[in-house]
Order: sequence, then C-alpha cells, then structure tokens
Amino acid sequence: MIDNNKARGCKLLIKKILVPFDNSKYSEKCLAYAVNLANLVFQGNKGKPTVNILLLHVIQELPITKSLLDKPVRGKEGKATLLSQHALAIYNEMEDNIKKVIKEEISKFESTEGVKIEYSILYGNPANEIVDYATKNKVDLLIMGSNGLQGLAKIKGLGSVSRKVSERVSCPITIIR
Repeated sequence: MIDNNKARGCKLLIKKILVPFDNSKYSEKCLAYAVNLANLVFQGNKGKPTVNILLLHVIQELPITKSLLDKPVRGKEGKATLLSQHALAIYNEMEDNIKKVIKEEISKFESTEGVKIEYSILYGNPANEIVDYATKNKVDLLIMGSNGLQGLAKIKGLGSVSRKVSERVSCPITIIR
C-alpha cells in the first residue's frame, strides 16, 4: 500500500525525457518507449504541458596527438590533405548522416499528441556527455538502451555506456533491452 503522505513529497511530473540515440535497434526502441510514455503522461488532456523528448547523439572523438594532425594523408579523391582536414571532413559526414537518420526517426512520431521531440549532437566521450547533458538540461527521466558487454569488454570486465551512465546520473533511468 502506498502512503499518500510520503508520495506527496515525490516529484511525479515528467516534463523532459532524455533518450541517447546511437542508431541501434535499442535506441529506436527507447525512442518509441519514450514517446508512448510521454503520450500516457499527456493523456490527451490539452491542459497538461507538452512532454519534451530530448534525443542526444554523441560522436566519439578519436584520440589523435597534435603531431599526427599535421601529417599528410590521402583523401577519397587520392590527393594529400592534412590529417586534421581529413578528420574534420569525416566528422562532418558523420554528423550529416546521423542528422538525416534522426530526422527520419522523429518524423515517425510527429502526429503524437502532447509530445515534442528535439535533438542535439555532441562530440566527446558518450557516457560523460550524456551525464553532463542530463544534468544541464534538468531531465526528469533518462531512457537508454543496453547492448550488454561486447568484445574485449567481456575479458577486461569493462562496462558499457549505459552502466557508466547509470552509476553517475542523478535522475531516474530506465534501461531498455
């Protein structure tokens, strides 16, 4: 039985849901779950506030030393460019591709009442960026997928991004399998 006096002190209103999106089947399931949850919170009542879903994609930066950035490499056209210019072109292409995918995903839910979906693309360590973004944007709930441990992570005992995030984030988190 729920003690109503204790429940009154809890924050039960969900206004912002953060969904880290990496274009995997797990992140697609998370977005659908978040939209369904947001729609349930809204419940078609025009007087309730819209629930904002914040999609976040983090592009992992490769650790490249400054001395390597000035080295010439062969680009797609076969001509030599500096590694820094080549890397920038690759990151720009990655960002353009993920924007296209995210916009397609968002379009699937455009008609869902009471839900507004926005997206951001950041560069850096995914776990760190997700935790920082959740804190800065004061999200009420984080919904993310879990791929489990893969490859060398099983041998070395390293954790996944979802595990690292769940250990550090201060808001409630739901991990979807």
